[in-house]
Amino acid sequence: MRIENININYGNDIVYENFSIELKDNKINCIIGSSGCGKTTLLNYIANELLQKGINISYIFQNDNLIPWKNVYSNLKLIAKNNIKEDQVEIEIDKILEEVGLKEFKYYYPNELSGGMKQRVNIARALLGTFDVILMDEPFKSLDIKCKSNIISIIKDLNIKKGITIIMVTHDKEEILNLADNLFLLGNRPVQILESSKLGDFKNIIEKL
Repeated sequence: MRIENININYGNDIVYENFSIELKDNKINCIIGSSGCGKTTLLNYIANELLQKGINISYIFQNDNLIPWKNVYSNLKLIAKNNIKEDQVEIEIDKILEEVGLKEFKYYYPNELSGGMKQRVNIARALLGTFDVILMDEPFKSLDIKCKSNIISIIKDLNIKKGITIIMVTHDKEEILNLADNLFLLGNRPVQILESSKLGDFKNIIEKL
């Protein structure tokens, strides 16, 4: 999966200029770099490019963006009804809530949940249905160690068993070591790929974070 000739600027701030990146299909690709360097901007650009090509994607945002007046089930149903058969919607919602450890909170409202629980709902929502690529923008940062470990296992399972391509922005060294097949370190202005590496050569790169 190659994304080429990316040009993005905000006024006089040239963020990307003739930038290209080659991501590995059916692998977990991690994008790292200093805060504010343009990682989320790149992720959003990639998402738009994939949608224009007709590729089914799912996106796990940093913020949960849950609708406050709808309970957990209703928030998930808004997404599920678009890509899951009607008679399977509740079954699939129950299944994913069980996987993320929130089945008993199915009818709770967002204001009744902790920050970590809301993020798990956000992740569950993104994992409903069928898709080819998952984009993730620091998806685990509000999760405790146990929950993070569980979600990482779910993501790895999707990648290994279904061959789903993962593109993830993160700052977390543990997440990189546990998940990444390919790693890209971004920096400078306009943004460049300072270093890239396949599995096994990550330690020298993540030490620069």
